[in-house]
Amino acid sequence: MNGPSMPGPAAPPVLLEAGAAVGGTARQLTRLGQGDHVCLVYERPEEHVVALVPYIRQGLERGERCVYVVDEHGVGEVAAMLEAHGVEVERERERGALVFLTKRETFLRGGRFEPEEMIAYFHRVEEESVAAGFSGVCATGEMSWALGPEPTREDLLRYETLLNDYLPGSRAMANCQYHRSRFPPEIIQDVLRTHPRVILGDEVHENLFYETPEMLLGEESAAKRVEWMVRQLKRVRESERELVLMGLRLSEQSVENRRLYEEAREAVRARDEFLSVASHELKTPLTPLRLRLQGLRREVEGSGGEVVPRERVVSAARGAEQQLHRLAVLVDALLDVSRLTQGRLVLTWEALDVVEVVREVVERFAQQAAKMGSEVEVVADGPVEGRWDRLRLEQVVTNLLSNALKYGAGRPVHVAVAEERGQAVLVVRDEGIGIGPEHQERIFGKFERAVSGRHYGGLGLGLYITRQIVQALGGTIEVESEPGRGATFRVVLPRTSSPSPLGRGSG
Repeated sequence: MNGPSMPGPAAPPVLLEAGAAVGGTARQLTRLGQGDHVCLVYERPEEHVVALVPYIRQGLERGERCVYVVDEHGVGEVAAMLEAHGVEVERERERGALVFLTKRETFLRGGRFEPEEMIAYFHRVEEESVAAGFSGVCATGEMSWALGPEPTREDLLRYETLLNDYLPGSRAMANCQYHRSRFPPEIIQDVLRTHPRVILGDEVHENLFYETPEMLLGEESAAKRVEWMVRQLKRVRESERELVLMGLRLSEQSVENRRLYEEAREAVRARDEFLSVASHELKTPLTPLRLRLQGLRREVEGSGGEVVPRERVVSAARGAEQQLHRLAVLVDALLDVSRLTQGRLVLTWEALDVVEVVREVVERFAQQAAKMGSEVEVVADGPVEGRWDRLRLEQVVTNLLSNALKYGAGRPVHVAVAEERGQAVLVVRDEGIGIGPEHQERIFGKFERAVSGRHYGGLGLGLYITRQIVQALGGTIEVESEPGRGATFRVVLPRTSSPSPLGRGSG
């Protein structure tokens, strides 16, 4: 059985903003709300449908009572249009959320059109809707009724002007529908002067030609009109500026998305490479271990009951022990990465001498160093004492020494321990292949190497774990190197315990 689907990540705000501004008509209409006065100027039936359907649907979704005043289109025609686009007309009508009215019930209630009476009626509809539990009113009306002898052009102009006075601050919004080809240009001109926002085709526009009620009613002085003209000019400039800024934000978002994509792709690549290398590294000790045990089993089975020579058993056991140790090191590295990732690395603080720890680790590497033809030199003027975690300090020295022997095989390795300004300083220098400057930060990352792991093996975790431990001990680690001239790793540790939050523990 499939579980519930998880929600996808939220779109960045800039994309939501851009979508609402330049998306489809439905997206653009989401910018409208209570208090808005908009007109729909359309020429083709499809323009009427594409604007009215989402307008009504969004009003219903907001919990508003949608009032549709029909005229040119009958109730049945409008209901069929809404039903065809997913609106459950009968259900919405039954609960009073969708109301169809005629011009006789609204604009011509008293037998003739009175702008003030229509505004008063609109106010009553709003109050009744809110009292009935709706969040407000989403109104729209076909204005084709105004093509008759009434109203006059002045009456229409006054009505739209009064509506601009009424709507701001109310819990209602209005959308006046004008079929452009049926109205004279003078009326459409007045329509564009009286509506703050206009729907043309499939676009919602901020109306730069909108004039305030005072201007339309001749109640504003020339000075006020000049102020309005200046504001309109500034609006144009501000709109241009907003478009440019939105373009810049979208560009930045695109760059950021590209960066995140590249990071994700790189993470997948690193994971796949790690799985491939890890599989190889884990199989490497298992193969000789299996061969040794199989050889010992065959020898025992073929001995005919005789005792297998002691030296052969000891040799097989020693080889198996070496491979098991190698496996244990790999598993420990993976466990350390898990602890570090989860912030669960616990340190046990005790008094130590770094020089003593370094010499012990170098001694354990004596056989491996001899096998690789490398001499390990330790230089220290005297004890360097402080409080650290012995196990983790040994791990730092082990990882750095192992790294030096791996990449500088056949050449000497130099280890120095000193005290500088009250701090312990550990330096491990090899004369190996070196590290290019472009890789010197990357090599401290998880599963990272400066060269292909197929040539040198390993999981690419040693330096990552080393840096994390050093930082947990309150110290720093740096590398200096050039290709072909070896590498020098310098670790600086405070002698008194001042761990980072990652390394807090007992002691």
